[in-house]
Amino acid sequence: MEENVLEIENLSKSYGKVKAVSGLSLTISKGQVFGLLGPNGSGKTTTLGIVLGATLPQSGDFRWFGKSLSSKSLKRIGAILEHPNFYPYLSATDNLRIIAQIRNVQESDTDRVLRMTGLFDRRKHHFQTYSFGMKQRLAIASAMLGNPEVLILDEPTNGLDPGGIAEIRDLITHIASEGATIVLASHLLDEVQKVCSHVAVLQRGEKLFSGNVEEVLSNTETLLIASDDLIKLEQAIINYPDYLSHTINNGIIELKTNGVCHPDQVNQYLSNQDIFCSHLSLRRKTLESYFLELTGSKSASSSK
Repeated sequence: MEENVLEIENLSKSYGKVKAVSGLSLTISKGQVFGLLGPNGSGKTTTLGIVLGATLPQSGDFRWFGKSLSSKSLKRIGAILEHPNFYPYLSATDNLRIIAQIRNVQESDTDRVLRMTGLFDRRKHHFQTYSFGMKQRLAIASAMLGNPEVLILDEPTNGLDPGGIAEIRDLITHIASEGATIVLASHLLDEVQKVCSHVAVLQRGEKLFSGNVEEVLSNTETLLIASDDLIKLEQAIINYPDYLSHTINNGIIELKTNGVCHPDQVNQYLSNQDIFCSHLSLRRKTLESYFLELTGSKSASSSK
């Protein structure tokens, strides 16, 4: 049975007439890489601020590890919200030692997190000499001090070039592989698709969808099939065991099935009927296209 790390129930927060979070309910389980996905103004940062105790909600409730937020539960969580502050004239090691003292964790843990984030060789260099990507990695290193069970990252790739984004993505994947639960807020749909196991789509503080990323994408798969005898092919496809629906465009059948499409199984099914494909490919919608469908291609316009 999965252990619920974070449970959010009917959470709401407004700033004047602007609803930053509106009746939000979510459950995040142990070991998940959970993405809060939405444009700026969708309520991601406000939600994270509330569950970390930095912002008070107007209504609703949340529980960490089955209990109300406490100093004990906060010790099990590492987080970076917005842009963490470091001393520019201090080295990475000295900056992390100060944070370790504040968080009451062993200063010796600095070497571990510096190695994990690829900064160990630059540990004695001043923070001001770091590239933007290195600064982001140091921020993640600071959140990892004390080896927390849960890591919360708010827009960790914001402002990075493609190389920097790939580095942070690989780092998050590595941290997750070691058993940490990760909550990642981002407006970058492609990155959420590549990193997260689960996702909640937010717009104007409301949840539009929540679920497993692979299940979402499997429901958007279409198999493209063509052969020399289109009529015979169509008749066979209609009788395919997992057939759901099909359309024909420019001589190519676009097949939707119940559940995940398996090109190899469809190919075997057709060859058993002496139908040989001249074209067979799987088309899958991206998380971005699914997101645009959910939001009606409209961007959010309320408080972050």
